[in-house]
Amino acid sequence: MHDEKRDQELFEKIVGHIGEFVEADVSHLAPDSHLATSIEGMSSLKMVELLLYMEDCFGLEFDGSVMDKFGTMRDLVTYIRDLQDAPQQPA
Repeated sequence: MHDEKRDQELFEKIVGHIGEFVEADVSHLAPDSHLATSIEGMSSLKMVELLLYMEDCFGLEFDGSVMDKFGTMRDLVTYIRDLQDAPQQPA
């Protein structure tokens, strides 16, 4: 069972990182906002760069095959939360 407060905090952290990445105010983003259309200037290349930036911000490694499956902010929050909750694999 996931914690709504934790998801909200994670969402706010992600929005902050996206704002840093695009160097713009993205406070209009909501959990149902579509990543590709809700962030001005977001191309498919820029999306990959954003997700690589998110990996660095959260110290995680995203599976390359899932990068095109992030439709909404909620998808991204869920994916990052699930990665954070997964048992750490030995290096």
